[in-house]
Amino acid sequence: MKKIFTIHMALRFTPIVLFVLLMLTGGVDTDARLKVLKLCCYLLAAAVIYVSNPLTREDAKTSAYMCASVSVYYLTANFFVADADDCVILFLLPSAFISAIILSEWVYRKYKEPASLFRKDAPWCSAEEDSRALFNLDIMLFVPLLMFMNEKSQSPVPFIVAAVAIFITDVFLHYRTLTGHTVIIRQKKERRIQSIIISNGNSLGSVPEVETNILNKIYNRVEQLMRDKKPYLNDKFTLVEMADILKVNKVYISRAVNKYTNKNFRQYVNWHRVAYAVKMMREDPYLKVIELAFMSGFHSQVTFNMSFRMFMDEAPSDMLTRLRLSKPRPAISKIEVRMPREEALLSSQDE
Repeated sequence: MKKIFTIHMALRFTPIVLFVLLMLTGGVDTDARLKVLKLCCYLLAAAVIYVSNPLTREDAKTSAYMCASVSVYYLTANFFVADADDCVILFLLPSAFISAIILSEWVYRKYKEPASLFRKDAPWCSAEEDSRALFNLDIMLFVPLLMFMNEKSQSPVPFIVAAVAIFITDVFLHYRTLTGHTVIIRQKKERRIQSIIISNGNSLGSVPEVETNILNKIYNRVEQLMRDKKPYLNDKFTLVEMADILKVNKVYISRAVNKYTNKNFRQYVNWHRVAYAVKMMREDPYLKVIELAFMSGFHSQVTFNMSFRMFMDEAPSDMLTRLRLSKPRPAISKIEVRMPREEALLSSQDE
């Protein structure tokens, strides 16, 4: 399946692009200590962009504006860094300030908006926000550590150790934004939380990406079954029967159908029935409406007419009339329409 480029995809790789641009525009320094300090500052800048990436409940456009403005600031400030003190003023302190803003927003959301705690997706969103808060605290701890080393140490070794630690943090952050995991809780527990959210029927926009992949696989199996076996031709076909056939929880099937078709399960089945009826119409436009209804799996002509109008924006009789004009009924000779009784009578007269 061809992937569609989205804002989320761009934001996932913005920190990497920013880090590369900072390295390219950082200039050449002869002092090894300043080189490693700059490296630490660049990695912290990338980490700040990572923690500002949108979470499940957040608007991607707001995060995109923040990432863009912060990235522009870092790239601009990079041209004015001449020594270690400039790194502290132009990189370290702003990084701590931005992380503090994000952390304050987390506190406000958690303790000043109690209604958010009663959302159906609250367990997952809370886990995501706690993960972000933890990484913001890591960034804020790195800032005073680097400032302390800038004052006390003349050797590049402590900065190298700090750079490795910041790099590991960046790797975790990249993994989280790329896969939708929180990192701070086990994946088994994550899947459990996501299953509870889906079974509770939370809004489609809040389903994590890992769960979206599961729903996509289920929907593909549902579509294959509908194409190959055509269970919808049975007018008593239900969601429970499909769940028994696929050995999948009916809640997951319902969620998958809803997500990828914007229809509930009954509408989805009727849509397949209408598509089958249209196919039969084109093959033989001289079928009657009542015949098409029962052939397609509807239990009444009224239900068939309502569903047909819903999906085709016209009555089945109107489509039949139009198809009959484009495909006239072939003429039949008198010999071809003789009934068996007439043939038997003719043969007895000959004798």
